[in-house]
Amino acid sequence: MSSSLSKVRAIALSYGIVTHPSPSSYTDPAHRLGGRIINHLWRNWGEDSCGLRDGEVDLYSVNIPLVEGLLTEEGLKIYWTQMWRNSYGRLFKNIAPRSTPLINPAGPDAPTEAKVEADSSAEQDDAAGELLFRWSPEMKGLISPSANSLPVGSDGWAIHNGAASVTALRASFGEPHNHPVSDPDAVLWKMKL
Repeated sequence: MSSSLSKVRAIALSYGIVTHPSPSSYTDPAHRLGGRIINHLWRNWGEDSCGLRDGEVDLYSVNIPLVEGLLTEEGLKIYWTQMWRNSYGRLFKNIAPRSTPLINPAGPDAPTEAKVEADSSAEQDDAAGELLFRWSPEMKGLISPSANSLPVGSDGWAIHNGAASVTALRASFGEPHNHPVSDPDAVLWKMKL
């Protein structure tokens, strides 16, 4: 995204891990397929009249699932797709603060086995309502969505069906394109605040 906002061609390549752990035999075929897709896109860059760079597509998103189909002679199907509009659940989990904090005498980057209970005589913050959060994204809907939640032709649908997806994107942190405005009164907000 940063590259394309700077008007430089950009391609994002992601591998979808479907089986845990993903067999290492899938890695080289995925790299080869990704390289072939990138080479093709670079030589046949698409057009977008609203593109930031002389009417070209701003960037491409390529997703390759790490699945057994990579090892077959036919390889994976590759679909031109649209972005699946999805969302995360919560990103952080509220965890109760410990009455006795854990400290690591060897420093914050030492192995966690070295942590010990802090001296109970140490001053502790017992303020009511203290919150402590841990990074714990709820991604079940993204990782294992129901098939009927995936629009046919979306990148999520392609991955779910064991195929690679290529999606042309616009680098924009803005609203979707609307019709040009010729009458300013037509877009005037008439609500008083």
